[in-house]
Amino acid sequence: MSRRKRIVLCTFGVPDERDGASLVIIHNFIAPIRHADVDVLHVVLLDADPKSEEACDAYRAAAGNDHFQIVVARPAKLVTQGATSHRLNRAGTEDAHAAANAFQADLVIAFDILPAWFATTITAPRKLVWLGDLNFETTYYHGLYNLQEHPWQIVTFAKYWLAARNWRRVYADVLAQFDEVLVSAASSVKQIAGLGLSNHSYRPYPWPVNDAPVAPHAKPAVPTFMFFGNLVGLGSRSALHFMIAKAYPKLIRHWGPNGFRILIAGRGNIPSWFASAIADKPEFVQVGFVEDLPATLMACHGVLVPIDVPVGNRTRVLYAMSQGALVIAHRNVALGNPALVDDQTAALAGDGDAFVARMRRAFEDEAWARRIGEAGQRAYRENFHPDRAAGDFMARVTSHLVAPR
Repeated sequence: MSRRKRIVLCTFGVPDERDGASLVIIHNFIAPIRHADVDVLHVVLLDADPKSEEACDAYRAAAGNDHFQIVVARPAKLVTQGATSHRLNRAGTEDAHAAANAFQADLVIAFDILPAWFATTITAPRKLVWLGDLNFETTYYHGLYNLQEHPWQIVTFAKYWLAARNWRRVYADVLAQFDEVLVSAASSVKQIAGLGLSNHSYRPYPWPVNDAPVAPHAKPAVPTFMFFGNLVGLGSRSALHFMIAKAYPKLIRHWGPNGFRILIAGRGNIPSWFASAIADKPEFVQVGFVEDLPATLMACHGVLVPIDVPVGNRTRVLYAMSQGALVIAHRNVALGNPALVDDQTAALAGDGDAFVARMRRAFEDEAWARRIGEAGQRAYRENFHPDRAAGDFMARVTSHLVAPR
């Protein structure tokens, strides 16, 4: 009787059903693997946060069994970033590495670049990696926005630029050692090709939405829109700059002072520069964490996603689509998520004038907004619902397991 196929999984952090976008995505990728007829060794790389230890204990209690083993590595600091290169610190990971090699896996699956870097020295006939946002892109654009917000910090921008350059080298070296690279954003295909690689493709990732959609609400008499997210990431940083610099002046010109509302929702505090920028702009209303997000969304004329930075595939967009809300986004958002098509599944714009024109039509033409929102909802179900996207991923896993050794 032949032995069961064996898979080594590598993650940085503990997969979670609800907290942390990337960890939620990974949880849904791993779910069908846990129930497959395979033996799994999951190497979890942990940081020093005590909450990580608690999360790992809960994960082991929920997922661990004879066919799903969990090994934890606790490096003091996994990566050291330098001016000329970045270095992986393997101290504290030796036992996990030895266990992974002794497991004699048929396939190694790494989720994102740090676990992939760790997994380069694990021996297996096949290797697969899934990538979230690319570090060399996010680092570079954070540097640009930091320079925009603090023009005198040119030296700091140089540090961002060097760090991004060194991350490009890491990606090129690491990904060349994998048989297949799956990217979470369609825009990453071009970036990975620019590293001289051809072993990659875009696949929609599984994004669960536990909130049931609600029936369309009567809209307020005042044009009302929502912006929501974590408020501090690269996407929010880009969107908030766009709203203040490119959209707001045109909105005032059309609807006048206090003639519209933009609800700012999300956990945490808004950036200090944005708080200063809206201090004299009552049209921006901070609502914090929203308990009933579906009802609040559907009581707005649209969800604003003016992210002009051409990076990533945003989970906030997927949530809005899942609810049937009209997504009004910068066209660069569609570079990461090709399911967004202007006037079909979303309202897309490339500049401030066009963006405000989409907002105006959303307010004036409810039938148009509802048609696009419903089409966006179908696109979410067909591409990003866990049953569809995780199933597609599992098919890729199976193809590697049956490939000739």
